[in-house]
Amino acid sequence: MTAPPLLPGRSRETERMDVEAVPPDDLARCLADLERVNRLSLGYRPTLDWLGRIAAGRDRLSVLDVGCGHGDMLRRIARWADRRGLPVDLAGVDLNPQAVAAAAAATPAGTPVRWIVADALALAPDPAPDVIVSALFAHHLDDDALVRFVAWMERTARVGWFVNDLHRHWLPERFLGAAFALLPVHRFVRHDGPVSVRRALTREDWLRVLTTAGVPPDRVAVEWRFPFRWGVGTRPGARP
Repeated sequence: MTAPPLLPGRSRETERMDVEAVPPDDLARCLADLERVNRLSLGYRPTLDWLGRIAAGRDRLSVLDVGCGHGDMLRRIARWADRRGLPVDLAGVDLNPQAVAAAAAATPAGTPVRWIVADALALAPDPAPDVIVSALFAHHLDDDALVRFVAWMERTARVGWFVNDLHRHWLPERFLGAAFALLPVHRFVRHDGPVSVRRALTREDWLRVLTTAGVPPDRVAVEWRFPFRWGVGTRPGARP
């Protein structure tokens, strides 16, 4: 008998961005549209709020962004750190070389970011980053890969890690479907937005993932953030 899926409510639909090859300039337009959606939906705030708590009292911070896409999260982190006078070492890793090229092209010269084309779970960074973050990446992974990703972050990050992702709920799914049908966004965004919500997790899903990955429940907080996002990350001061 086949074992039941870990997260039975998740959709197994594929996102076009994950399977359809397009020319680099077409992908760059798609990523730029996603960056605008992230900005309008307050998508950077959960990660920056968590970094503010983790960075308290530190005189330097190294950050690895997994599934960095267009690099917009790292550019936001660079500006956030600059305003606080906090030196940072930033790195973004993505499996798609076209996405990494688009991220590098969109990033102002002098921004302290290194770009890496690789499967993050195959990386053994030396030195290990202080923190690992990801945004709108987790829902792209199937159940087994998601557990491996969480376990990899737990053993790789020296200080902590944070996942910023969607909440599976009918309201954002219907809202995105209606909004993207009307807005002039890339066809990948129009198709993948509602699919992303259906592939996303609930609080109960995240708690099962954390348990399966062997992460102690008192080490990690699962926080709901407006509008319909989860921030899943290690608590400041929590020890591995």
